[in-house]
Amino acid sequence: MFERLIAFHANHRPDGLVIASAWDRFTYRQMADDIARCAAWVAELNLPWGSRALIAVPHPYLHWVLTFGLETAGVISATTSPFAPLAADLAFLHAEVLFARDVPEQPVGVPVHRIDQAWLDGLARYPANWAGDRPRRPEDGFRIVTTSGTTGTPKKILLTRGMMDRRVADSAVTQVFAPPNNPRGISEIGVGSLAGIQLAFLMWTRGGTLCHHDPRVPWAQTLAELEIDLMVAAPYHLQVLLRNLPDDHAPKPGLLVGVAGGSISKPLAQACRRRLSPNLILTYGSTETGSVTVGHVDTLEGAEDSAGYLNPWAVVQVFDAQGAILPPGQMGEIRIGGPHVVPGYLDDLAGTQAHFKDGWFYPNDVGVLTDQGRLTVLGRLDDLMNIGGVKLVASQLETHVLKVEGVLDAAAFAAPDEEGLDAPHVAYVSDAGFDPAPLEKIFSTQLGRPARLLRLDEIPRNPLGKVQRTLLRDRVIAAAAAA
Repeated sequence: MFERLIAFHANHRPDGLVIASAWDRFTYRQMADDIARCAAWVAELNLPWGSRALIAVPHPYLHWVLTFGLETAGVISATTSPFAPLAADLAFLHAEVLFARDVPEQPVGVPVHRIDQAWLDGLARYPANWAGDRPRRPEDGFRIVTTSGTTGTPKKILLTRGMMDRRVADSAVTQVFAPPNNPRGISEIGVGSLAGIQLAFLMWTRGGTLCHHDPRVPWAQTLAELEIDLMVAAPYHLQVLLRNLPDDHAPKPGLLVGVAGGSISKPLAQACRRRLSPNLILTYGSTETGSVTVGHVDTLEGAEDSAGYLNPWAVVQVFDAQGAILPPGQMGEIRIGGPHVVPGYLDDLAGTQAHFKDGWFYPNDVGVLTDQGRLTVLGRLDDLMNIGGVKLVASQLETHVLKVEGVLDAAAFAAPDEEGLDAPHVAYVSDAGFDPAPLEKIFSTQLGRPARLLRLDEIPRNPLGKVQRTLLRDRVIAAAAAA
């Protein structure tokens, strides 16, 4: 299925670049042949149809050749987290085989195959036209993706071939913002995430090139030398990228920046426009639901925290604590339906029962939906702070804090005060010599109470850049206990 997408372009533009980095260039013809050879190699391993394989291969070309080779042979793949030990990922994913660049020093309980340049060179002895002998169906599994979550408890989602087909096909509707044919795209979110996978398919459906940023190369050099047309990043990644760009870096008018995560603060949006690109596209969605909204920042001006407009296939409702559907413009909990919503979590009945019901997915997000179909995501339900009967959304407080000059990053959270009652706190990262007086003023004007500020060197975030507020709360509680 997906390997045929690569083969299609290989047949009529064989020398077109399919994957590129600062050091490597790979063509569609080369990748199509290597995928077929890889599938023939996988067939010799005699892995059962529908078995699970864990991939720990950072090289993007080797990673995707192996992924499609496994898929052709009916093996479901997952990508390891760079933050978890291999043994833990193997156990969590129930994987029966490991493909890795580096063979673990200690046994991990499953067969291990080294995937490196020598492996790629060795594929030359296999036929470049192997296609398998078993028909594949839409309900067959393709990829297991791990959700990040904010609770610290990861969950697994099985993306079937049919679900991926549907999401890729429907994404054509939102490609009104996409670059022209043969674009070059790059993601800061990673191939293990849904955003990383969908960017790859977006590039390859349009005959484009999936690009890879090497940390050893400055970002300005990557953007210029690889001639990037489209970038996908979370707001946190954009902050890091901007810090690494030269002060005099000029924005590229044709560069399109897709911001995953639902919203972007005005200060960050202004910084991106000034130094990266004037074209910012907001998206909101999840692995469970696929893309839910999309919108150009220019069309959402004045609607801070707006996540964009509902995609044609997405169904969103906002409801109150009693489950009643709220009228447009009122804040409540969000639930999402539609053909892109998966039926539940893999190997997790309790998680499925907690977040899926009657075809709806409950992401625990709080938001507002207008009668024009514009969705504003204010934060997580867990981030809704009830302070003395007044409900505050952490992200809204962070928006005000990030407007203060000298503040580089911020996170709002609730933690007990001296009397043991929850009070709003703000952890922040700032320039040297920063005067916190403006932050104190924000508390007095926005909340009518003294500031509870915590200056840190870094805000704790998960791999997708989401604030880990529980860790901040625990830190305040521990400090109070020690005192």
